[in-house]
Amino acid sequence: MKSSTRPWMCVLGLVAGYQFIQPAEANTCSWATATPGPINYVANVANVYVPRDARIGSVIGTIDTFVIAPNPSGASISCTNDGSTTLRFSAIATAPPSHRINEPLGGADPRGNIFMTNIPGVGARIRLERPFDGVATNSFTPIGGLPIVPFEAENTHLPTAAIAFSNLRSYVTLVKTGAIPPGSHALNQQLFDGFFTGIGKGFSYGISGTVMQSQCTVGAKPVSVDPVPLGTWNTSDFTHIGYTTAPTAFTITLTNCESDPGDVNKAVAHIRLDGANGSLPVGDGSNGVFTLGTGSTAKGVGIQVLRADTGAPVPLGTDVPFGFIENGVDKVLEFKASFFQTHDSTQIGAGVAEGSLGFTLTYQ
Repeated sequence: MKSSTRPWMCVLGLVAGYQFIQPAEANTCSWATATPGPINYVANVANVYVPRDARIGSVIGTIDTFVIAPNPSGASISCTNDGSTTLRFSAIATAPPSHRINEPLGGADPRGNIFMTNIPGVGARIRLERPFDGVATNSFTPIGGLPIVPFEAENTHLPTAAIAFSNLRSYVTLVKTGAIPPGSHALNQQLFDGFFTGIGKGFSYGISGTVMQSQCTVGAKPVSVDPVPLGTWNTSDFTHIGYTTAPTAFTITLTNCESDPGDVNKAVAHIRLDGANGSLPVGDGSNGVFTLGTGSTAKGVGIQVLRADTGAPVPLGTDVPFGFIENGVDKVLEFKASFFQTHDSTQIGAGVAEGSLGFTLTYQ
């Protein structure tokens, strides 16, 4: 009897360890993996902050934040070209454009390339990196400018290596396009699709993250002492226009401050002081002096407000910066106030001297 061997165990082992790789087609773009796309890219910008009262057109976070969007499917695209054809790539927007921004962003014209997101008042601009920036020989070259979505690009020859990519490299710029509702907002917006010669739609691209507004809370009693006591003085103390009494210190405290924990896009607290209850600025208000208000009987004097840190007058009717707010730290605005002689000594009259100011806080 003849003996025989059947090495089927070895064959099964070889089959179990084999992975099929799709060879790239010549002079076109094709899927380089067994599983085709389209690929769903989501670029995560993480947590970004914007000052609550930043002007429209302000960058939220950092301009051109570099983000590598992962490829959850593992699919990849490869393009080859021996020079006998032209390969094309198109980045076609799927989100509606915002037309409120006209000032250049990083030297680039913003018109037509800032797109609305799911957050009111927040727009996004996307610029792609390799292989869509034309820098290397194995890339697509944008037609007529930068690879800022939407754009068209082409490749006419790949002399050294194929165009191949899996993850997507991009630069994200978030822009304030209008009023942003209070609170923290989850960013979740699909922005554009990428189309290739030979494939059609190769990928979709969206962004995610969280947008937060930098601001503080004003409590029920933010002023350290209200009313601020300016003391009792004799009419003879007022000897000339511009004379001031000894100042009284007071503070305005801002609590529950939220701001970027890093150094990007930190918010500056501004305060605007305006006359109230009959008090009005003296002159143009630049010297921080305002008149006595309703119920006052004294004559010839006003009240002046100064910064405690420098002793400089606080201009009235304008936003005055008082430095950065820090995340989780109360912000204390320090002032001084005193009587200010506004008229000649012969016109000083004794009586009740009261003045009032209202304040408005902004974060810019």
